[in-house]
Amino acid sequence: MKLRSRHFLYSFAPFFCVLHTGYAQETAVLQTLQVMAQSEDHSYLNTLSSEATKSGTDPFQTPQNVQVVNQAMLRDSNAQRVGDVIGLVSGVSLLNPLGGLWDNYSFRGFNTDQTIGAAALRNGVNAYLGLNAAHDLINIERIEFLKGPEAALYGAGDPGGTVNIVTKKPQFHPEYSIELRGGSYDQYRTAIDASNALTDTVAYRIGVAYENNHSFRDEVKNNRLFVAPQLTWQPNDATQLDYDSEYTVINSLFDRGVTAVNQQLGKIPNTRFLGEKDDGLMTMNDYLQQLRLRHQWANNWTSTSTINYKDNTWRGFSSEAYQLLNAQGDLNRERRYRIYDTTSYLFNHDVQGELETAQAKHRWSIGLSYSDLTIQNHLLRYRKKGSTESLINIYHPQYGINLPAVSSVYNTHERQNNVALSFSDAIEFSPKWTLLLASRFDYYQQRYNEVVAQTSGQQRFTQWSPKAALNYRVDDATSVFVSAGQSFHLNSGLDIQQQPFAPEKAWTYELGMKKSAFDDRLMSSWSIFQIKKQNVLTTNPVDSSYMITAAEESSRGIEWDFTAQPIDALNLKLAYAYIDAKVSKTEAASGIQKGSALLNSPKHNASLMMMYDLWQSGGQKVAVGSNIQYLSKRSGNVYDNGFNLPAYTLVHLNAAYQVTPQLSFQFSLKNLFNQAYYVSSLKDEWVTPGNPREMFVTLNYRFQ
Repeated sequence: MKLRSRHFLYSFAPFFCVLHTGYAQETAVLQTLQVMAQSEDHSYLNTLSSEATKSGTDPFQTPQNVQVVNQAMLRDSNAQRVGDVIGLVSGVSLLNPLGGLWDNYSFRGFNTDQTIGAAALRNGVNAYLGLNAAHDLINIERIEFLKGPEAALYGAGDPGGTVNIVTKKPQFHPEYSIELRGGSYDQYRTAIDASNALTDTVAYRIGVAYENNHSFRDEVKNNRLFVAPQLTWQPNDATQLDYDSEYTVINSLFDRGVTAVNQQLGKIPNTRFLGEKDDGLMTMNDYLQQLRLRHQWANNWTSTSTINYKDNTWRGFSSEAYQLLNAQGDLNRERRYRIYDTTSYLFNHDVQGELETAQAKHRWSIGLSYSDLTIQNHLLRYRKKGSTESLINIYHPQYGINLPAVSSVYNTHERQNNVALSFSDAIEFSPKWTLLLASRFDYYQQRYNEVVAQTSGQQRFTQWSPKAALNYRVDDATSVFVSAGQSFHLNSGLDIQQQPFAPEKAWTYELGMKKSAFDDRLMSSWSIFQIKKQNVLTTNPVDSSYMITAAEESSRGIEWDFTAQPIDALNLKLAYAYIDAKVSKTEAASGIQKGSALLNSPKHNASLMMMYDLWQSGGQKVAVGSNIQYLSKRSGNVYDNGFNLPAYTLVHLNAAYQVTPQLSFQFSLKNLFNQAYYVSSLKDEWVTPGNPREMFVTLNYRFQ
């Protein structure tokens, strides 16, 4: 494995500097800043944090549907990355992660970027600008799914929702654990999580994970290293300075999946790899550094300043299916070499606090941010219709025969500069009525340069993103909310006049209800929503080599989430969504018809997760559980040409044995009935098959 040594060493530099101050000392846990506390709660029930919503922690006073996958769910599902738990939340479904390079998912029917994956918040800050490696869970405390538009707080994003990743924090008491995991198809993982005090005011945390994984797919394999050093300095009860760093390197064979024959799947085994085993190694290096200063002022006002640096590079060759030539199974392939780099700088400052008047109680949040994002996307490719220069037979593949030379197709350089000011006010008129008013003003400068075609363009624009929501608390256990908000997302590229495109814009309308029962042992929420997205890119009818912002997409549906702990020994998580997502306006030249279903968007999506403590005695415990997921059929081609991915139901089994308070074993049996299924698709030639039956054993030991 080749590491970027400079970045790797830099990530440890502050950590080693602090080590020179002295050995770790036994200290009492500081009680004032509760953000440092890590829950040992084993319940799936969890309240949301104020980091992402910025409007308070009481879910019954928050006029928004927010679902939390907490530490207990992450542990019981034996998950390693965010994609492993996507199916636990209504309205969210997994998309093609391209061999685990990045996280990718659909939110209320709208796909995140198929090319660079999904964006996410980090501790309530838009820190993951640009390309991101798939997030490892070793340093993640919980994952919050914020439904609906968040542009009023965070600027550009998807209208369906936003993921907020809440990381683990350094502790002022010892926490040490090691994880060893092995499973089917030679999948191995080692992870270490360590935290303790260095001095009375300084604590550290470091998470390290290494994986060496083969696959059920022929020839496909990858290895992955993740390192996350953190430091916390708490000079007094009111002030806290955090240094966070994340470094990921992934070496993976690029895998486009299988090819459908005459729109039919199963003609070739799902194990068959149609690329080149010696010509598809992708390397991704992902690096983040963050400084965060938090200070609590008088009268419960808090300010948080964040400086964030993010860098990602992605390199490698691949041979990918292009055109099935004949009934004998000869497949014409395109050969690519990708150079994709993103670098971002971010400064963010938030001030939050409460103000009481005679008429109402106000919870204010004021935010100021500046970001600078540069993107280089250089594609070298060989692709020719009818060509036999990069041929493989899908029925009888032979590798390493033809590897044609590639040449530059495009080489784009894009820079996005953004200055923004946001304001939100949660106005509590009475214990029953809360009105949320939020707005953000963005100023963008977008510059685009295409080196191969020697074209360039730039634009400056402003975007106002309002949001209003009204919450009515019927009683202590019931609340109803209604909301409306606008979101936007930047379009990349140049139009026929060599100018950047106007951004996508979307309005979302939502009605929802939250309910608790049985002394808060049962929590449920449901939402009805409608989204209309405009300025979607489609083919220019005058010149098909260019795009225009003339298409529209819409999504409407119902979501229901249910979490319960009816008895101490049993946890339940149930989710269901009905979503109708389609193209509502398009151009005939695009080849996409009005009313076409959006790619990879199932109308029905359901899941049930449960864990039951079968036996417990002292520090020993045996628990068993299952995870059942269902997805209905969905369009498998961006043009909705009649090719659909079939519906499927997966059953996973989990068991855990707590041998001592320090030692535990976990057993997972994925896809119990060995069902053949398909995760996602971009077109008939690029279909991602799901994993067959797999078994994993995980050992976890906590040191004291």
